[in-house]
Amino acid sequence: MYYTKSDDDPDDPVRDRTPESTKRRRGESSKKTLHKKQKFRHYWLKDPKFSNWLSAVHNNEFMAKCKLCMSDMCAELSVLKKHVLSKKHLSCVRSTGTRQQSIGNFVNDQSKLKEIEQTRRAEILLCGFISEHNLSFNLMNHLTAVCKQAFPDSKIANSMNLSRTKATSIVVNVIGKNYNEDLVDILKSTCFSIIIDESTDVGCLKTLCICVKYFEESNNEFQTKFFKLIQLFKDADSANEGATAQKIFDEVMKAFIDTGVPLDNII
Repeated sequence: MYYTKSDDDPDDPVRDRTPESTKRRRGESSKKTLHKKQKFRHYWLKDPKFSNWLSAVHNNEFMAKCKLCMSDMCAELSVLKKHVLSKKHLSCVRSTGTRQQSIGNFVNDQSKLKEIEQTRRAEILLCGFISEHNLSFNLMNHLTAVCKQAFPDSKIANSMNLSRTKATSIVVNVIGKNYNEDLVDILKSTCFSIIIDESTDVGCLKTLCICVKYFEESNNEFQTKFFKLIQLFKDADSANEGATAQKIFDEVMKAFIDTGVPLDNII
């Protein structure tokens, strides 16, 4: 049998001239193949397995979005199939009442998506109501049950899944965040005055409440709105300094600087 030196010696330079494709086929390649990113396929939106929850991500063709979980993921078929079976996704499916023909196979029903949006809107309205009237979040553990009994023929009422923890999260992360973003946008282009009040709460924590007053042209009237609540002292060392005028001034200025509101707008 005839053989060359390169067949026996892995260090032989002749062996380096072997094409990479041949080396990979033999299992001899030392180079790692890079994973190529996949682009979002719009024909997935017509697939019954994905059409009820999948959507593209704006300005990013390599990402996909789940409309039920409100989460982004890589636009790869294997990732989508794995997401369908995840605990978070299945929990969202159960809470919104979306039926599955089989695991990962959704009914393409536009009216169901509309019902989901209406249910979310109803939950936000209830959370806004208890916040506006200073009611306890513990009320939500019983209020949704009353709504389901009072309106048994309402799909929206029966689809609501709202408790104290979820209501708190909606008020802080949805209503509160959206309110603050809208107010900051107004203050960036409007002159306003500041109203502050420093006090000690029941937990013996010194807090500083900042309100702003500005003229709203759309309603042709002055508006006074809550801007931010600040805890003056983070630790014992800072508490020893006391709530001096300079301390309060610095905290107020920092609150507007951190949100990008021009200090020149303060009058």
